[in-house]
Amino acid sequence: MKRKYLIITAIIMALSMILSACSSGKSSGSSSSGDSKKVPTLRIAYMPDIHGAAPLVIAQKKGYFKDAGIKVKLVKFDSGPPEFAAMASGDIDIAYIGPGATFLAAQGKGNIIAVDSLNTGDMVLATKKSGISSIKGLKGKTIGVPKGTSGDMVLNLALKNAGLKETDVKKVNMDVSGAVSAFIANKVDAVAIWSPFTNEIEKKVGKSNMVKLADDTNFFPDYVFPQSWVANPKYLKSNKENVIKFLEALGKANNYRSNHTDEAVKLTSDFTGVDQESLKVQVTTTQFMTSKDIAAKMKDGTAKKWFENLEKLFVENGSLDKVVDGNDFISPDLYQKALNK
Repeated sequence: MKRKYLIITAIIMALSMILSACSSGKSSGSSSSGDSKKVPTLRIAYMPDIHGAAPLVIAQKKGYFKDAGIKVKLVKFDSGPPEFAAMASGDIDIAYIGPGATFLAAQGKGNIIAVDSLNTGDMVLATKKSGISSIKGLKGKTIGVPKGTSGDMVLNLALKNAGLKETDVKKVNMDVSGAVSAFIANKVDAVAIWSPFTNEIEKKVGKSNMVKLADDTNFFPDYVFPQSWVANPKYLKSNKENVIKFLEALGKANNYRSNHTDEAVKLTSDFTGVDQESLKVQVTTTQFMTSKDIAAKMKDGTAKKWFENLEKLFVENGSLDKVVDGNDFISPDLYQKALNK
């Protein structure tokens, strides 16, 4: 009898332990699933410069993305049009663009969600060997330029002001690295590109072997050249909160960059491989704004006017059929919401 009692007791204890383990496991699993929300990863297109890379690097290093509750995968590009192609194929969620690619946003291929800064670093450079000393001297000459970029835009403006048409010159569409190489090798008479690539040319050929024919400042104040962040329209439609989280981190990084320029240059150089001297030159060809100022300019319609004014140039060069209302491709409320979080 005693033995039977012991066996029953042992069975009861064993069952109690099993039930306890099951209960504990269920509770732990429930808690785990409740606490472990999957952190979204945004695929961001950047350019290796003080505009399109610096805020991202800073946000990574300072933990701003983590604080906002997102992760990012950074993908390098050298110009805007390929970024829009990547957004169209669903490979990129958000991208940094220069002023020259704004026409693609106006075509509905991207939503401008923030201004980054104002650019003064686009230049039209001629080789010393070409003998060209003015924009008028470009007539009949070969110019290397990445089509659909801010360099292309400044070139077109310069030609127009000099009384020349695009058909009066031989424009060769090439990526920015190819344009730099072609200039150095004297395979083109001139190029229309931007800093820090202009500084790369200066280092290779020497200042005395290049002639600056025009830059952004020649067209102020009639034309202002904002650099921007754009979102893939499909991604924005389904992931608005993620975009706001990105802008929350971007706003903090933007202010940090403005107040810690030297550190921003070093971090960007370490990440991109671009030498610090070139990035420092780019700082001097940029008008940075505080995040509050960016939000204000987007809210009061100033930025809208900037972009619509650029659209007039795109209509003139055939990139756009007509000037599109900025409200159709600019989303100013998102940046304000991000700053208010």
